[in-house]
Amino acid sequence: MNFPEIAANLPPGVRAETFTYRNGRTTTVYRAPFPSEGPLRGIWDGYEVLLFMYAHFVFVWPKAAGQVDVRHGTFAKSLLLFENVPIEGEWGAETLRLFGVRWARDHLAKFRL
Repeated sequence: MNFPEIAANLPPGVRAETFTYRNGRTTTVYRAPFPSEGPLRGIWDGYEVLLFMYAHFVFVWPKAAGQVDVRHGTFAKSLLLFENVPIEGEWGAETLRLFGVRWARDHLAKFRL
């Protein structure tokens, strides 16, 4: 079942993809971008850190550290998933953003069917 009135009023970043099967049946799938926030500079457990959230994975990178902690949730509330994940590059927002996006996509790809 298709809903053209929905497709015309999609939120920013959401796109509709329609697939047609050999039997003529069609299905519309709505794809939305992963939420993201940051990178931000802040204090975490008394340490200066950079924080970045992508797809509800929160990356916490202490200044001068060669590893990040990966959490799940939001900046305000998250659960630790992986400690001391190696990261290379200069401590900075763009380095963390690129790392976080790549890490999250690679991690989620493990669960594709």
